[in-house]
Amino acid sequence: MRETIEKDAVILNGLARELINVRALARYIQVQEREQVTFEALVAAIRRYPVKETAARSKGMGKLITKLGMRNKIVEVTIRTGPEIPALLGEFSEGVDWTRGEVLSIVSGPKNVRVVIDSKNVDKLMKMIPKKEILGVVHSLAAVSFNYADPAIDTPGFLATMFDAIAMEGINIADFIESPPDGMFVVAERDALRTYQALERLSNER
Repeated sequence: MRETIEKDAVILNGLARELINVRALARYIQVQEREQVTFEALVAAIRRYPVKETAARSKGMGKLITKLGMRNKIVEVTIRTGPEIPALLGEFSEGVDWTRGEVLSIVSGPKNVRVVIDSKNVDKLMKMIPKKEILGVVHSLAAVSFNYADPAIDTPGFLATMFDAIAMEGINIADFIESPPDGMFVVAERDALRTYQALERLSNER
């Protein structure tokens, strides 16, 4: 029961605002979690759950967000990991104009490297990386960036609160990149403004 309530921001906030029927939620949890307890016992457990206190812990976390930004025409390129790739990406990064706010994020995993860049730099990257090493290219993305105050680093649930705010808008997060005290949500361009607005509302909560 606890897991279903806490992992779903819609349920948690709906209960806190008394917008969700407790008995209907109990039936849902019985089906989803295959609870062996009786229906009435589950209803009683939900009513005893400290939902308002749990929701209150996330309230006000948005004040730790100090700056928001948004940039469209972003592309994510997935490249197969190889011995020559780091040097090629290092050479490519030298041509990115940071002073103009151009986006460049490189995240390396054991099997591939994800590169998030402005669309105008895609052709340049493609010419430098062997075609056979490029696993995929996703266009029409946007980057919603944020900066946060130092206390956020040691605040449990800070990032989860932002993820929840975006999820409640029905927005899919294509990628998430963090380098404290900065972070960036990569979403479809059509969802960029709603993502920005969701985080803006969160930052205005006190």
